[in-house]
Amino acid sequence: MAYEPAIGIERLGTVKEIAEAASVGVATVHRVLKGQPKVSSSTSRAVLDAIRKINERKISLARWSHDS
Repeated sequence: MAYEPAIGIERLGTVKEIAEAASVGVATVHRVLKGQPKVSSSTSRAVLDAIRKINERKISLARWSHDS
């Protein structure tokens, strides 16, 4: 996770982190985020699930570190 000093918390998931978590390439993540039709629904779902999981984890860690 990369720390973002300007806002004092961890940044949300990067394209590379999302691609690794969804077992796809970074170009596929970009296609899903842009809503391009060249991606299957199952791959889109995997990418969106990875985004949700990564960002929820990072947000929860940021909240926990600020509450301490």
